[in-house]
Amino acid sequence: MRTKVATIVLVAVVGLHYAQSTAGQVQPIPGPGTGIVNVQGEVDVRRLPPIEVGQRGDWRVSLASAADVRVVNTPAVALTLPPFLRAGGRYEVTWPGGERETFRLAQPGPSGWVRAATEGRERWLNLSTARTIQELP
Repeated sequence: MRTKVATIVLVAVVGLHYAQSTAGQVQPIPGPGTGIVNVQGEVDVRRLPPIEVGQRGDWRVSLASAADVRVVNTPAVALTLPPFLRAGGRYEVTWPGGERETFRLAQPGPSGWVRAATEGRERWLNLSTARTIQELP
């Protein structure tokens, strides 16, 4: 009985050693375990299922590892008002969000700013950010 157990243990140790020493090695001729297999016969592509290729859902694109960009020593930019704006005129403005506002222009200012009178109150508006400006009668 002891001889049988010793023989089984010896065979197991030798088998384990052989498996570890041959791992990752290639055989000199093609065959199973080499990664090279010769295929003989034909492949019929008419029996393959249809393949649908297309985008599903929204694409998300991002920019990674972008370098910092710094703009320095640029001259100041002064925006001018459109030439049709005049003090005392009534205008309807559409802002970037789609909101509309009607006001009377009290005083033009620098860089697109105007002092506007709306419903009895005066405030400064920056018309350079407006989408549209329409003169009202």
